[in-house]
Amino acid sequence: MLSLPALPVAVYAAAKGNLPAAGILPAIGCLGLSLGAFGTANDTALHAARSAAALGALPAAAARELTHETTVRPARLLAVHSSPKAAFFILLAAMSLMGFTGRQILRALAE
Repeated sequence: MLSLPALPVAVYAAAKGNLPAAGILPAIGCLGLSLGAFGTANDTALHAARSAAALGALPAAAARELTHETTVRPARLLAVHSSPKAAFFILLAAMSLMGFTGRQILRALAE
């Protein structure tokens, strides 16, 4: 959610002439990495829920979510795999790029 306003604000700053046009590219990267971080974390959580359900250790709220996923997207649920390290490092990359981009945009807007 934090990366969502970065692109229109970067476009605005570039249109004002305070940010080079290439400054828009990191804002696009923020959106992509944010989606990647969410997707990887979601797949990891679904895999963990599926594994916990197989052991009979799934809380009721998570069981309802897993049932919903099984009903709506059964093939996708079977294809998910656990990638906790990837989820963590993609999140760190997204946060780093958002920090860099945010600093550049704020600096451009202050001019």
